Amino acid sequence: MYLPEIDFLTFNDLPGILRLNASVSWAWPEDVIKSDLNEESENETTYIGAFATTTEAPLLGYAVLGRENRRGVLMSLIVDRKFQRNGIGTQLLLAVSDCAMYLNLKRLVLRVRKSNSPAIALYTHMSFITERVRRGYYSNGEDAIVMSSKLPLRMKS
Repeated sequence: MYLPEIDFLTFNDLPGILRLNASVSWAWPEDVIKSDLNEESENETTYIGAFATTTEAPLLGYAVLGRENRRGVLMSLIVDRKFQRNGIGTQLLLAVSDCAMYLNLKRLVLRVRKSNSPAIALYTHMSFITERVRRGYYSNGEDAIVMSSKLPLRMKS
């Protein structure tokens, strides 16, 4: 397991965020990310990053927490392909859980592509359960699995 430094992301981290965002097939539009990170933004999103512990501190992954009523929404979780399967996704999820609890949120929900079996395995391991399937949710027509968990998140044994 690799132990990155976990911290909140700011506009200064934009190059690393955009690099990771561009590496996935479901990339967000750059203007959405810039708007979210703008200090004057009214969007209720929090970006949390995992940084390498070297002096350069490159961004290894990030998660985006949104809010919807009294629930947190994991809007995105991306880990650099070279660092996947090293526990970084788990650590980002635990940081999102801590942040959501600080905001007095009671549950965390997410939507994941039905074809993304590694992510589904991670979320299941972190105590998420499937609530329902949203048919044709994504722009390419793929179904989304809606999963949720009570907070705090806990790893299954």
